[in-house]
Amino acid sequence: MKFQTENSHHSSEGLGEGLISLLYIIDALYDSEPAMVIAIDEPELSLHPAIQRRLMRLIIEYSKDRQIILSTHSPLFIDWNAIAKGANIIRFAKENGQCNVHHLQKCSSKKLAGILDNRNNPHILGLNANEVFFLDDQVILVEGQEDVLLYPKIWNQLDMEVKGNLFGWGVGGADNMNFVASLLRDLGFQKVCGILDNDKRENIEHLNCEFPNFKFFAIPADDIRTKPAQKSKQEVTGLLDKENKIDEKFKKETRSIFGTVNAYMNMGN
Repeated sequence: MKFQTENSHHSSEGLGEGLISLLYIIDALYDSEPAMVIAIDEPELSLHPAIQRRLMRLIIEYSKDRQIILSTHSPLFIDWNAIAKGANIIRFAKENGQCNVHHLQKCSSKKLAGILDNRNNPHILGLNANEVFFLDDQVILVEGQEDVLLYPKIWNQLDMEVKGNLFGWGVGGADNMNFVASLLRDLGFQKVCGILDNDKRENIEHLNCEFPNFKFFAIPADDIRTKPAQKSKQEVTGLLDKENKIDEKFKKETRSIFGTVNAYMNMGN
């Protein structure tokens, strides 16, 4: 196997296992035909994270008219936008001495678009959140990113070691607790706890009823930390209007900025 750079040829001898595997994957994709099934086992092995991202973009492109089955232990190969458009995520879990298969239900997939469009909390299903799917179990859901930072400090002050892994940077608010819990239930998680602020205590009964195998609690205060009152703020004119459309008077300059960004990024390539 050989590949060519600008001025020279290189053989596959001496290449790392990750690059050799990458060449085989790309070759399989290139030689495939529409409607074919392609199975790829752990493409992330010995592969730099930046290359993993580029490979995932290529896989998504080919998946438009091919069925691609991907087995992975890397959160970089979970793409929620692709899942919202019809891809599926399947989790294998060992339970009671046997391996069970769990997959995302259609009702959960339909709710993804709204979560992915959450401008205030774009990290709800970010890379940190994706790591949860490679845990055995014992997940702790909290409302937001402050909670993720402050609960470990609280446990330390209480001289407690709390078992479990905090989910990402939080679920993006109490109203999203149901959705994230649904994802984890679909994918076969057995031990999940949710912690809400006291001002959302009314949600507890519904959550415990909806997810009888999970446990939900409310702290005895309305927030994880005391926050001073804030004065009302004046409206700020943004690049995007309330309908998320670029204001016409900003279009020319904005296009120029990103054209310059592209020119800079392409320098030397």
